[in-house]
Amino acid sequence: MDNFSSSNRAQIQLKVLISSRTQSDLDLIETLIGEFDEQPRIMKRFVSNGHIDPLYDLDEMPDLLILNLSKHWQGELDELLNHSAANRPPVLVVGDQHNPEIMRKAMQAGARDFLNFPINQVELHKTLKQISREKQQAQLIDSGHLTAVINAKGGSGASMLACNLAYLMQTNSNQHTILMDLDMQFGSLAEYLNLKPENGIADALKVVDELDETALTAYLVKHKSGLQVLGSTTNTIRMPNQTPEQQINRLLKMVLKNCNQLVVDLPRMIDRTAIAVLQNASRIVVVVQQDLINVRDAIHMMHILRNELAILDDQIIVAVNRFDKKAAVSVKDIEESLKVKHLVTIPNDYRTSIESLNKGEPISVVAKRSALSRSLNQLQADLIRPDNEPVHRGALTNLFSRLTGG
Repeated sequence: MDNFSSSNRAQIQLKVLISSRTQSDLDLIETLIGEFDEQPRIMKRFVSNGHIDPLYDLDEMPDLLILNLSKHWQGELDELLNHSAANRPPVLVVGDQHNPEIMRKAMQAGARDFLNFPINQVELHKTLKQISREKQQAQLIDSGHLTAVINAKGGSGASMLACNLAYLMQTNSNQHTILMDLDMQFGSLAEYLNLKPENGIADALKVVDELDETALTAYLVKHKSGLQVLGSTTNTIRMPNQTPEQQINRLLKMVLKNCNQLVVDLPRMIDRTAIAVLQNASRIVVVVQQDLINVRDAIHMMHILRNELAILDDQIIVAVNRFDKKAAVSVKDIEESLKVKHLVTIPNDYRTSIESLNKGEPISVVAKRSALSRSLNQLQADLIRPDNEPVHRGALTNLFSRLTGG
C-alpha cells in the first residue's frame, strides 16, 4: 500500500525543526525524516552552549518540533512551557518514556507523542502524516468545505446520498453548493437531477491549467434549485490513475474557491484521483449496509483511510443506508467492528428512492415529510455545522495512554 502515500495535499510542505544536544542523534533523526515520502523541509538546531530554549530567536515557526531530550530535560521542557500554547508548535519528544516525570512534563509542554531510542520510524512517520493532515485542514478554512461520499461496497447508495445531501445543502441550508461526479467512466450522477451535461469533469481536467472562475462555469450544469453539478459524460472518459495528481488538486482548489460546499461522489476505487479528494475532504461519508460482506469491506476501507491516508476519525461519518432494525447485522455490530466515532442511519424506503430516481427529482421533493427525507436533511445539517469541525486529539490520547498504562 506504500504507493498510496505520495503527496496529494496541494503542494503543502511540512516544516520540521529538530533540536538536540547530541549531533549523532540529530543526524539520525534527520535521516529517518528524510525517508518520509512527503519530503518535509527540515530545520536543525544543534545546541551546545547556546540557548536552551529550542524555539529561541527562530525566523519562522515550524509545523512540528522534534525535541531530543538530554540530561537537562527539565530545563528544556520548562523553556517550552514559557511559550503560550498558541505560540508553540506541536511537539514530538524523544526521550526516556519510562520516566513518568518526563512524560508528565512533556504533556504539559504540548507534546503530541513520545518516542524512545531506538526510534520507531513507523511511529515517527505516522506523527508526520497527522501533523501534515492538520496543516492542510487549517489551510482549507478560507475556502469551501469538501464532503466526500464513498461506498464501502458497490451499490450501497453513495450516489443517492451525495446527490441529495448536495441538494439539501443548497436549498435547506442556503449554501452555494457544487456536486461533483468522480466516476469518469460510468458516472450518471447528473441524471439523478434530470440533468444532461454537455461538458464533464474529464473535459475540465484537460484544460485545468487554463481554468478560471469564468471558464469553470462552462463545465457546470445548473439545477433549478441553484445547485451546480460538475458531471460525467460519455464524450470523454478517463481510465483509473490516468489523471495526474496535480490536475485533480488544481481542479479541487478552483472549485472550492467558488462554492461554500463541494460534495464529491467517489467511485469505489482508491486510486490517486480518489486519494486527492479524500485528503482534501473536511468530511468523508462511508456508506455501508447491514450485511457481513459490506461490513468486511468497510473494515478494509476504514483501515486504508486511517492507516494509509492518515484520515482522522473525527472526519469520518459512517452512514448505514437502507437501515433495518430487524437486520441480523445490527448498528452496534457495525460500530464495534469499525470502531467508528460518528454513525448515522438512513431509513430503508425503497419506494421513495425508486420514485426519486425514475423522476430525476430529489427525495425531499418526492416525499418531503418521509423519514428518509428527514434523516438526509439532518445529516447535511451536521456536515455543514460550524461547531462540527474535527478535533485533533489522536496523538495526545496515545501519549496519555502510555503515561497512564491505558
